[in-house]
Amino acid sequence: MAIVLLIEDDQQNADMTIRILQSANHQVIHSLRGFEGARLARRQRPDVALVDFDLPDVDGRALIPILKSQLGPHGPPIIAVTARTGVVEMRMAEQIGCDGFVSKPFMPDDLLQVVEEVLKRYV
Repeated sequence: MAIVLLIEDDQQNADMTIRILQSANHQVIHSLRGFEGARLARRQRPDVALVDFDLPDVDGRALIPILKSQLGPHGPPIIAVTARTGVVEMRMAEQIGCDGFVSKPFMPDDLLQVVEEVLKRYV
């Protein structure tokens, strides 16, 4: 079981993602906003963070390097979970420090596979 921070502004998407993660026995901490999610990451120290690119208060692509910097080398791995699909977005996610990438909409097994792979590599 891992502690997963989910930064997702769409409540329906968040509810679905939370159910999927909880079905795999993960504990989920959820934030609808990026800066609030960053505060939660500093306080809760999750095992992995899932970050949407399109957040209402900050672009997730700008938030991820901030999280990496604030949490340091022992911070959680970060997985981009975004409706922005394609090779360009995947490369951008990699360049800004993401450890995984999931395109929305996704199948539950696909999300869990990426989360488990990242956890095996980094936790």
